[in-house]
Amino acid sequence: MKFSNTIKFPFIMLLVAVFTFTSCESDFDVDEIEGGNEPPVITSVSEVQEDVPVTQGVLENTYIIRGENFSTLTEIYINGTRAGFNPALTTDNLTFVTVPSDAPYVGQENKLRLVNLAGETSYDFSLLTIEDFTEATTDDGIKTVTLIGGDFTETSTVTFVSGTEEAGNLVERDADILSVTETHVTVAVPDGVEQAYIYLETARGAVAQSDSYGFSYSIYIDALNAEWEMSQWGGTYDTMNEEPALGQYSIESVREGWSGLTFLPNETISFNTYDDLTVSLYGTVEGQLVNIALNDFAASVQVELIPGQWTKYVIPLSDWYPTGGAPATITRIDFQEATNTGAAQYIFFVDDFGFL
Repeated sequence: MKFSNTIKFPFIMLLVAVFTFTSCESDFDVDEIEGGNEPPVITSVSEVQEDVPVTQGVLENTYIIRGENFSTLTEIYINGTRAGFNPALTTDNLTFVTVPSDAPYVGQENKLRLVNLAGETSYDFSLLTIEDFTEATTDDGIKTVTLIGGDFTETSTVTFVSGTEEAGNLVERDADILSVTETHVTVAVPDGVEQAYIYLETARGAVAQSDSYGFSYSIYIDALNAEWEMSQWGGTYDTMNEEPALGQYSIESVREGWSGLTFLPNETISFNTYDDLTVSLYGTVEGQLVNIALNDFAASVQVELIPGQWTKYVIPLSDWYPTGGAPATITRIDFQEATNTGAAQYIFFVDDFGFL
């Protein structure tokens, strides 16, 4: 399945635009409408963009309901929450409905209910949404994402999608699904993902999209960004270290006391373009400390590593300059060994490094 934002049915979407602009309450004078003298009958529900039948909807998406006796519709409910519809776009056999953003989606009866002057009918119709996601790394170094929301019970695929068809750089990577509950789905992040939107598809035909996952700008994920160079003092490093690594490779940094690893951009990196610096570090001894410094140690933040475990750090750039005075650009980033226990060498590993 192509997860594209390209609209393939502009006429239908024009109707939806009119629908969205003209109605929320669906209050109208039913005495002026003829027909619909029997209770409504639902024969199908389709998502509006592709007009493909579904039995599950996504919060805030619009759907086409087909059936009979719709001309005197007065109310539409989804899991007990009233949904707006536009009588101007309603015929005796078709209407449009948008799933309310506050409609409940787990632990519900999963019913779409239509009411007209002659009675009502219900149709099996569950709801889907992705509220948030969390990230973790397994003991084996596998990066995982847990999607939070629901109703995920009939999840069939999870896909990480980067780029667009319009730009010619669309890449879709299927994720291995590790566990599924009504409210959580955990997947292994596919190799090669830097930034992506996560699409979850169910066997009931619904597709929900997450917020953006990954980096706004990557410096190192399996390989050093070509726009950056590396240097060091007082040690050695390996940018193709295989174990431990969150993907194919990580950077092994073997350091003397107070020595460091340096990253230098070949292009201008505006300080105000990004909000956070993020990096995953793997420690090897108890109490291991690393100073992360900007612009040749104009400012630094110290972090403590956990031995034998990857730890993801997300540090606001403002933490380097809490009282102001931030620079216009970032010209250098250093990772300096700061454990200071007198050992001959210290080893730590760097992976998934960039800006958010």
